[in-house]
Amino acid sequence: MYESFPDICWSARKFCLEAAAFGVSDYSKKVLEIGFGNGDFLVHLAESYGTETLVLGMEVSAVCVLKAAKRLSSGKISNARVVLGDARYLLEKCVPPSSLDAIYMNFPCPWPKNRHAFRRVTEGRFPESLSASLTEGGKFTLVTDEEWYALEAREKLSLSPLLEIASFEVNPALELTTKYGSKWKAMGKSIYRLTVQKKSVDRDVSTSHQPENPEDIMAMHSKLFISDPKRTKQRAEELVGKTGAAEKFHWSFKAVYWSSEGHALLKTITSDEGFEQTFFFRLVFLENECLVKLEDAGAPLHTPAVRLAMEAAVGYLSDEPEQVFQFRG
Repeated sequence: MYESFPDICWSARKFCLEAAAFGVSDYSKKVLEIGFGNGDFLVHLAESYGTETLVLGMEVSAVCVLKAAKRLSSGKISNARVVLGDARYLLEKCVPPSSLDAIYMNFPCPWPKNRHAFRRVTEGRFPESLSASLTEGGKFTLVTDEEWYALEAREKLSLSPLLEIASFEVNPALELTTKYGSKWKAMGKSIYRLTVQKKSVDRDVSTSHQPENPEDIMAMHSKLFISDPKRTKQRAEELVGKTGAAEKFHWSFKAVYWSSEGHALLKTITSDEGFEQTFFFRLVFLENECLVKLEDAGAPLHTPAVRLAMEAAVGYLSDEPEQVFQFRG
């Protein structure tokens, strides 16, 4: 997918690795839309701000990212980029401090059930990531059809010492009516728009966060010396269905796929404090060796949960399995 639109469509890993360049790019302004859906508002932002502003879109749906990339390419819109990844993680870990002039979020899923509350973008460290990423005077705008969600967001974001409520509007005149905006309006629902602004920062107080380089965490490969390849392959099959956790980091091995040459792909899902990734570990079996490496095809970020998943897989496949991780399943 990324190869089709290399200048428009970025993986989360590419964005994080090039975050420093993003922070000092030639664009005079930079704005972000979180969860751009079909891309209507993203295109609107790129056209309305003009070519001197870089418009970023972050989206967890690969289908939406690909559709938006196609629209931007066909429309010859040169000042927009789309990133496949969770904005909660990318804002905290990768976006340079004080680099965004505005952040928009239109009709996000409110996750109304209590057991899903952790999925709401306003949960966790989002207020801190928001205030760190915005420039002084920069604004975050949330549009939703759920009053309780708008009120909750207003309450939680107002607790940040660096943010202040600029406005809270009911049924405002929107500059662009999106698909969901039209849907809720046709149903007779009210629309709520919350605007939050970053305050001026006391220069004596350090508020910036330092973006991380996920590639610095570890080299994502490991070589095992094995005495019985047949037994090691059997243990690879036994990994399927096993899960593990360490604090807020979780991993699960879902399936194993074998090639005609006797090598394998181990499908893995990880979660770093709610940031989920699905990817594969490649298992290459030689005469007395097994090479375990992270498959780069899905461009996963090298997060702590990914590192822990690799350690767990390597430990289980070794001739003397380590008992560090207590698997479930």
